[in-house]
Amino acid sequence: MNKLKSIFLLLLPVFAVMIACDSQANSHSIKGTITGASNLQVSLDLAHFDRSNVSLGRATCDANGAFEIKSEKPWDEGLYRLKIGAKQVYFILDGKESVVEITSDLSTIDRMEMQIKGSETMTCYAGIVKDLIANQLKTPEDAKAFIERGCTPLMKAFLTTQLLGQNAGPFIADFKAQSQSLAAAMPDSKYSKDFAAMITGLENQKNQQQAGETITVGMPAPDISLPDPSGKVRSLSSLKGKVVLLDFWASWCGPCRKANPHVVEVYNKYKSKGFDVFSVSLDRPEGKQKWEDAIKQDGLVWGNHVSDLKFWDSAPAGVYGVRSIPKTFLIGKDGKIVAVNPRDNLEAELLKVL
Repeated sequence: MNKLKSIFLLLLPVFAVMIACDSQANSHSIKGTITGASNLQVSLDLAHFDRSNVSLGRATCDANGAFEIKSEKPWDEGLYRLKIGAKQVYFILDGKESVVEITSDLSTIDRMEMQIKGSETMTCYAGIVKDLIANQLKTPEDAKAFIERGCTPLMKAFLTTQLLGQNAGPFIADFKAQSQSLAAAMPDSKYSKDFAAMITGLENQKNQQQAGETITVGMPAPDISLPDPSGKVRSLSSLKGKVVLLDFWASWCGPCRKANPHVVEVYNKYKSKGFDVFSVSLDRPEGKQKWEDAIKQDGLVWGNHVSDLKFWDSAPAGVYGVRSIPKTFLIGKDGKIVAVNPRDNLEAELLKVL
């Protein structure tokens, strides 16, 4: 996923700023007053999905935090990046704007607390990002609902990269749908071409990953028998007849710990309907206490927690071809694999077989 991450822009609060008007009646500008930004340098770039940027101008905030950056031509429809000192934010224009004005405070820009005049599209985007900050996304469906709030195809495409991009494999169909809309709205633009190229890269990476998988959909799940923290041996095969999420994780794995709340939520929702979790920890030989602490801290209330405490030399990890974590396998009632790595779409995959 590290390779994938380099494709995507950071999700930073979108905030529009500043570009100066001159005395000409047809001039175009973005201007603003940012409290706390006195004497800071401001730069504006046109940003793209491939992380390339085109510089559009620079300015310096005055003692009151006011600034302007001139534009000699109308704004293009596009994604813009504004830097104010160490702050960096993105926003979207639809190309219909003339003068855009924002008022904000440097300390609260990242919470999207600002007033915007002159751009309905920027206002739309700022509202979406502000709501994203205020509301934690728990499922892919939550993310998709925010994407659909986008006011332009470009906005929806950008939100798709931000909200589904870190684990894009299960959502290639969503990327393709946004690509079609973007190509129709902005034919032959760099945005539509770059987005299409991004999808090609995602498909190639997914195919390469699948080609290297040791365990694939339809195969019987190899059994695992290892001790739990108390020393009791627990076996994956004992859960046959249930739908089971086999979860490879570790107490030291940040992404695993971040994903755990969603697994807990799904477990609590469907445990009475025949769903269970079998967790295999790749903790270090000296990490037994950290493993036990993480189980308690993350509220992993199911009983099936096992480990041989051999780190990357874990025997079941080798059998299942686990080379990075978190790594999950959804196993059907018949003991066969029904989905590989269904973390972001776990509930949807579960409902297919539960």
